[in-house]
Amino acid sequence: MNKFTTKFGLASLLACVIFISSCSKDTNNVVIPDGPTVRLNIGQAFAPEGPVKAASVGRSYASAAQIVEIPFDNQYTLVATLTAETAAAPGLKASNRAATVSTGIDQKALKQGTVYYVAIFDAAGDYKETKSFTQGNGTQDFAIEKGKYTFVIYASGTNKTLPSIAAGAKLSAVNFEGLTADQDLMLAQVPFEVKDGQNLLNADLAHLFTQVTLKFDASQLGSVSSITGATIAPSNAAVDVALANGAMTFTGAANPVAFNLKNTNGTVINSDSTYITTAATTNGTIVLSGVSIGGSVAKNLTKGGWNLKPGVKYQLDITLKRPIDVNIGGSTWGLGNLVYNPSTGKYGFAQANNAAGDYFFPDYVLPKFIPTSDTKDPWVYQTPSRERNGAAGDPCKLVDGNTWRLPTEQEASALIQRTNPNSAENRRSDAAARWVDTFSGNAGGKMGMFYGVYNHPGAARDQYLFMLFAGQYSTSNTLNGENNKAYYLITANGGGYKKFEMGGAKGSIGWDCQINGINSGDAVQVRCVRN
Repeated sequence: MNKFTTKFGLASLLACVIFISSCSKDTNNVVIPDGPTVRLNIGQAFAPEGPVKAASVGRSYASAAQIVEIPFDNQYTLVATLTAETAAAPGLKASNRAATVSTGIDQKALKQGTVYYVAIFDAAGDYKETKSFTQGNGTQDFAIEKGKYTFVIYASGTNKTLPSIAAGAKLSAVNFEGLTADQDLMLAQVPFEVKDGQNLLNADLAHLFTQVTLKFDASQLGSVSSITGATIAPSNAAVDVALANGAMTFTGAANPVAFNLKNTNGTVINSDSTYITTAATTNGTIVLSGVSIGGSVAKNLTKGGWNLKPGVKYQLDITLKRPIDVNIGGSTWGLGNLVYNPSTGKYGFAQANNAAGDYFFPDYVLPKFIPTSDTKDPWVYQTPSRERNGAAGDPCKLVDGNTWRLPTEQEASALIQRTNPNSAENRRSDAAARWVDTFSGNAGGKMGMFYGVYNHPGAARDQYLFMLFAGQYSTSNTLNGENNKAYYLITANGGGYKKFEMGGAKGSIGWDCQINGINSGDAVQVRCVRN
């Protein structure tokens, strides 16, 4: 049996904001019995997203949103975002006699119909009785003698049955044993002095277990053809909770818990809230089973390394990201041309497959500066220099993640050969699997060459390698060959650099593909490949 114990400091476990006030019956319109009474105003709370004030020391808190990318296939990447939900604390008011204890928690209204219990312990910690109430069902108050008490207020967020407290019990010895995740225990322990008249108690019940809701939104790019299931782990079989200090002891084997999916296909997949009982972990695991997107072959996806903490409500959002690369010719090619942002010093890829990137000289990591009519001595920018165009090297390697590089001459040659007739990726004998057209297919658009097709791919164009006919600067500040020829920088066999060139007429098979030498003054486009 595995045991893990999580202990919360007394003030923070309770995660409650308490306001105590006394007022005479004359100032309240509700008729109450003679003698002291306690009126309850009960909410609920989840652990907040980040660090809080010192009054909350001892409670576990969630970190910022966790975002990871999960490769699916050559067409799609899944982006999974796990976010701790938070809410602004309501502006509860108290009389001049009230005392305030702030714990920095995030508060929400307790759901209507929730049954909650108030277990009453006297100043010595001896159990007196338990009273039950239903949120939203009439006035929530009860009569009680003056004195000092500890009220332990608890509820099941799912209205499951909870243990009772035995007669004669001591608060220090009361444990709720064998609780399961789906009971969603909420708890607050409130030291409280009852005075004459009506005493108002505002308390927020802290969720002790972890809650996760899943949303898979594919609407921006397509739809989910099917998903057979989803799970989250770990979750211990049971947990014991000590009412005196909120210590949780996790028992039994840890296993995955299934999400209850409301639908298994469509543009958006939603689940009900799923509960798990786990100590704080940095190795949460999410599994998606039998996932098919846009009619693709179904596959299982597993991603570990999630940070999960008790008492936190998470939202797991999964979206589809437009592909940034495609596997063809035996290599994985980026779908956009390389760009450099001089204000941030960052390298990346053009947002659209048919957008030109920057123009790079061979063996320089900074792109060519394109002079304007106001540029002084524009002629100096016709050729590169270390001062203007940076160090020697491969600019693709400077993209964040260090997973890209320039294509090699061998890889460019393989791309040509494997899309030629009667080749590994083209069984036709009469045509190359390359098509010259505008990216949109419409007249007047930007020309380029698609790889892996015999005609325009239509709506699926984002999924294919498209090499833009963006021309080149050849020891000049005038762009040549735009919309007629493509020139891309590659590394040469044996060292140095070459150009991967291509061209052709709109609406024709792309026969014009070749590898040629490059001059030191040639500034051309860059298309990166994966390491």
